[in-house]
Amino acid sequence: MKLLALGLVLATASCAVFAEGGQSVGCFTSGKTNVKFVQIDQDGISLGYVKYQKSKVAIPLIYVSSTTEKNEEGGPDQFTIKWAEFINGKINGYYTVMSQGARFYQFEYKSRTNAITRFEDNTNAYNSDGTDCHW
Repeated sequence: MKLLALGLVLATASCAVFAEGGQSVGCFTSGKTNVKFVQIDQDGISLGYVKYQKSKVAIPLIYVSSTTEKNEEGGPDQFTIKWAEFINGKINGYYTVMSQGARFYQFEYKSRTNAITRFEDNTNAYNSDGTDCHW
């Protein structure tokens, strides 16, 4: 429980704190909804959050699991990471993020009721250096 509380605090902290670590940003759309996904890697710990376009607050994500698939054709490996979404201290749903190389290519949300929302990478939403989304 202490790890969960620590994760929630860190996930909502300013990204400036993690400037020395790696940060990845994904800008996604479902066609109706835009969402920014941020993954922060620091000292072997992965944290994340999502921020919906029309929301004023970010939703903390806690790392659940990951898998790696080797690319037999010599390209970059494919990574799939599952994150738990926490709202009011409870798991509200799960995000699954798939990436290959420097780009995200699949982003999916599964709610507590098992409703699935699929998002696509919105390449037009990234700022010039790929560190933020502009809607």
